This record gives sequence, C-alpha cells and structure tokens, in this order.
Amino acid sequence: MCRPARGAGLGLLVCALLSGARAEVYRWTDEAGREHYAGELGKVPPAQRAAAQQAAGQDAPSLLQTFEAQPALRRAPLRSASRRGTLRIPYEQHGNAILVYARLNDRVTAPFFVDTGAADVVVPAAVASQAGVAVEAGTPRETYATANGLVRQAVVHFDAVELGGARVERVRGSVSESLPVGLLGTSFLNHFTLQIDPAARMLTLIPNPDMHGGASEAQWSERFRALRDRQRRLEAFLADGTLTDESRARELEGRSEELDAELDALEREADRAEVPAAWRE
Repeated sequence: MCRPARGAGLGLLVCALLSGARAEVYRWTDEAGREHYAGELGKVPPAQRAAAQQAAGQDAPSLLQTFEAQPALRRAPLRSASRRGTLRIPYEQHGNAILVYARLNDRVTAPFFVDTGAADVVVPAAVASQAGVAVEAGTPRETYATANGLVRQAVVHFDAVELGGARVERVRGSVSESLPVGLLGTSFLNHFTLQIDPAARMLTLIPNPDMHGGASEAQWSERFRALRDRQRRLEAFLADGTLTDESRARELEGRSEELDAELDALEREADRAEVPAAWRE
C-alpha cells in the first residue's frame, strides 16, 4: 500500500490495486443516443455486449474518467450525513478491490475503489471538473506518497457524496491528475460503521454519530497536534540564533508562513465540520 507523506495525507491504495487487476468498464449507447457505463458485462443489454466488450479492451481504463455528467440539481439544506438507518449497497469485485459507484455534488456518478486507508475521497481531475469543482492556482495542496513518488494534489471539499442512499455533505477530497479511478476514503466512510459481506458482495453502512467531517476526535486532535508541533520546532530553530545563512533563513521563514496558513485552513475545515473546540487541542 502507498503511504501518505504527511499525517493528514492519504494512502493511494489504487496504485497497487490497478497493478494487480484492471477494472473493466463497459460503455454502450441506447436508442436515444445516451451513453451508459457498467463495471460488469452482465449489466450491459445483450444486443450491446459484443461491441461494449470490444471497446472495453481498447480504451479501458480511460473510460473510468467520467460518468453521467448532468446539470446540478436543487440541493437540500446542508447536513452532516444521512440518518436513514442501516443501508445495504451492492459492490463489484475486481481482483482484491471493491468497486462502487458514488455520486458527487448531485451532478456526476463515477466509479470508486473503497479504500479505508485513504484519508480523503480522491477524484480524477476530469470527474472533479464535471462535479463542478474547480482547481485553481490558489487551491490548497498537500503532498502525498504514491508508487511513483511524491505528488502535490489539490485539496477540495465536495458539497455532497452519495452512495446508495448514504449521503454525506461537506466532504473533504483530493483531486488527482494521474489516477484513472477514484478512491472512496475515510472522509466519507468514517461517517458510518462499515461491514463487508464478500459472499453477497454487499456493503453495509450504519450511520456513526460520533464523527465530524469524516474523522474522530483522535484524528482531529492528531492533525492539529502535528501541525502545531512542526510550528513550534521551526520557531525554536529560527529563534536560537545559530542559523547564519540568510537565504536558508528566508526559506525557513517562508515555510513558517506556510504552516500558519495550513493551520488557518485546518481551522476553517474544522468550522465547516462543526468540530468541537476540545477536539482541536
């Protein structure tokens, strides 16, 4: 499994999953000219299966980039997570990977690997764009470790992520320029107790009220503690007077300002998630 470069990062599990099992996605066009996608050939209409199977062999996994782009729907008032009780959601098995289809911002449905090692919901750039999420020069970025080394990825928030009736709003995410398939990480999953039934290929999600923004008290506390510890160490180093290289001093002062900005951004994220003050200590 790939590991995060920083404590608030995410494990990009898909780099291992895709190397061991390619997720085929089948595409076909109905009589009205609308394109459809499915992760299993049996879900394709019989008359379309031969063509869909041939196309999947030619252009997968590029087809995994985007699904069902639609205009934004009127949204309900923001809430933390659905409280519809226990939900059972079918999934597709691809090698050792669990593939589901989640809807973002009431606009686009896309495939995601379920990844309890990923801190965020990770979305390919094309899917993020169709969900109405813009990545700009000023969008915050964090460093993540992947199979191909360290990458800087944009950190965003989705208005809503919905999986089979399980809906969470104000979900932290990350936009990838390289992944062909998204990751459904713990910023969504931690709102629920997750159970997996491999025989029935079924996920069970039970709402978990003891979470804010997809993270527990311990996780929020650790994110704040790690940032403040880095701030204190850097401030102590700058203050001890042993650093004589002016260019290096300016570099570290710039890093100190970046840490201040990261802490401010974390405070704003915690505000959006209604995180109690005691969890930020």
